[in-house]
Amino acid sequence: MQNFYYSLASGSSGNCAVWSAGGTAVLIDAGISFRAINQGLSAVGLTFSDLSAVLLTHEHTDHIKALGTMLKKSDIPIHATFGTAAAILQKLPAAEKNLKPFGGGERFSIGSLGVQSIPSPHDAAEPVCYRIDGGGTSLGYATDLGYLPSTIRDRLLGCATIVLESNHDVDMLRDGPYPWHLKERIRGTRGHLSNEDCAAAASQFVMNGTQRLILSHLSDKNNTPLTALRTTEGFLQQNHLDCEVIVAPRARMERPISISPEEDIQCSLFA
Repeated sequence: MQNFYYSLASGSSGNCAVWSAGGTAVLIDAGISFRAINQGLSAVGLTFSDLSAVLLTHEHTDHIKALGTMLKKSDIPIHATFGTAAAILQKLPAAEKNLKPFGGGERFSIGSLGVQSIPSPHDAAEPVCYRIDGGGTSLGYATDLGYLPSTIRDRLLGCATIVLESNHDVDMLRDGPYPWHLKERIRGTRGHLSNEDCAAAASQFVMNGTQRLILSHLSDKNNTPLTALRTTEGFLQQNHLDCEVIVAPRARMERPISISPEEDIQCSLFA
């Protein structure tokens, strides 16, 4: 099984991705239908039984939509923090047999992968980001962030590939159709990361060895893929940095992003 990242959905209506490295494949979040997950897996030559586990970031519906059906059809381990697990059990008591709860900040293994959970600032029970090492590469997964604290930044420094939230354009959110209380939630410290904050964080990651950035969880009302891309690429260029930047679409990607430990993508300061 090759190393790859494949986004099945990204945005406020659903989030789900596959990370495969070192012969182990995991699903990160399950915020779309179980049928859509299976269709997405089929598109990359996998079946649900090829997955070793599900990693949940938190319990909001756009991250756990498939769980009800998944529990009926599979005994796959579902890793979630104690807080997330408790919130899920209130809605889905049957999840107890699948859930593998852990404390935020805890490290554990799934097959050939080492998983580091990192507590994150979001308005959920006990949300986390992840760093996943294995197969000669590393993935940082950081979405649903009101801001990027140093505890997350420092853990993700050096990751070859980072999936980073670029949720909204500040001006589009301010002038957009959302009610005031929702705008306040989104731009608050437990809401979502703006394009500008994403771009500033991206430069720090690239200066520390990140080879690829995947911008994720874009708002369909307060952002556009081109706006998000231009913001991060523009910031990197201003700081004389070069890195591959990809925007995850709302629906699944056309093809997986192949990750080779031997690839030589130069992401460093220009001479």
